[in-house]
Order: sequence, then structure tokens, then C-alpha cells
Amino acid sequence: MNRSVIVAKIEPAAEQEVTAIWAESDRTELPHLAGVLHRSLYRLGDLYVHLLETAQPGATAIEAARRHPEFARVSQELSRFITPYLADWKSPQDAQACCFYEWSSPAGTRRRAGRSR
Repeated sequence: MNRSVIVAKIEPAAEQEVTAIWAESDRTELPHLAGVLHRSLYRLGDLYVHLLETAQPGATAIEAARRHPEFARVSQELSRFITPYLADWKSPQDAQACCFYEWSSPAGTRRRAGRSR
């Protein structure tokens, strides 16, 4: 399993709308095609954090999904509420946080974060 953390800005009162957009998309074939195992959305003020756990590295999963019409629909719908965190954003990969440290309990299963940048 690979983890990706996507960081952006969110309209503070948009949690319900963003939840509805993702819930609708998660009922389609797109998560399966991209190998999505888990998705969690977080907000802190205007900071949007999207934790994505996938079967393949995050950049590979997102790149595969980008070709699907549902990805374009979700991106368009989300653009009303979610904006790039970085001003020089050019692609979804530019929104992925870079993991620079991780630790796992020796008693637990070792999980490796996807490093896409």
C-alpha cells in the first residue's frame, strides 16, 4: 500500500459540498481503476488535506485516473471549492506533499509511503 497526501486550499464552509463530490465519484469505477484503497479528507482553517492510500504509487495512480472522464468531472466540480496551495501548481502531482520522515511500530506491518517527487 502507498500513501499520498494532497494539500490545497478549501473554502472553509465547503466540507459538505466536497464530501458529496467525492462520495459520488467513489461510487463509480474510478477508485477501482486507480487502485484507491482508502480516502480521508481533512480541513484545518482553509487548508485541505487529502490522504489517499493506493495499491500503486500515488503519482502512478493519479496519472492513470487523469485519463478518465470522471476525473475531469470531479476536478471541475472541486474547483469551485478547492484551489491550489502553491501558486505555481501545474498538475495534481504538484499538490502532493513529499514524505520526508516516517516511522512504524515494530509490532505493526511496515507501511511505505509513496515518494512521487
